[in-house]
Amino acid sequence: MNLKTCLLSSSILFAFTAPAFAQEYSSDGNHRNRSGTAIGVALATGHIGCETRDGGDCGGVNPAGGLAIHVGGMVAPMVAILGEAWGMGHTENNYTASQILVTANVRAWALPRLWFQGGLGVARSEVSYDDGVFMGTSQSDIVPAFAVGVGVELMSSRTFALDLQLRGGSGFYEGDARVYNTALALGLNWY
Repeated sequence: MNLKTCLLSSSILFAFTAPAFAQEYSSDGNHRNRSGTAIGVALATGHIGCETRDGGDCGGVNPAGGLAIHVGGMVAPMVAILGEAWGMGHTENNYTASQILVTANVRAWALPRLWFQGGLGVARSEVSYDDGVFMGTSQSDIVPAFAVGVGVELMSSRTFALDLQLRGGSGFYEGDARVYNTALALGLNWY
């Protein structure tokens, strides 16, 4: 992303979010408290990469797109427990690399529109090649994983939020390799 695109995106983001930050708060100063089920989806753009524990590169860092979905519930007005599946993939020429993380997360709001999330779970990666003549796929074992995130709600009400998310997650594979996802995502959440 070049500087001109970044500045344009920031201006558009500010224009859409300024009215959202002016929403009313309850008499006790808290944003409208959420309760019940929490369901969400996020479209992501970012990178998928691989490195060894000694810092060596085992596949490079590649641009990737992805999708995350979560289901859970509010256990307090500002705390949710979520089960989440998040996948990122990169395709170039005849080669595709992907990683899916499935984690149990805690999402907590530090401020009415700012949340932090972290969780533990499992991951699986896959590499495939298909040039029309030769086709091959290699899947990893299911391995331990973690995921973290931070989000800013651009628009919010008691039952819905549109947020901008920064995400990271990694699976720990045999042979001292670590495959990781990083992403900027736009999320839709219902409470």
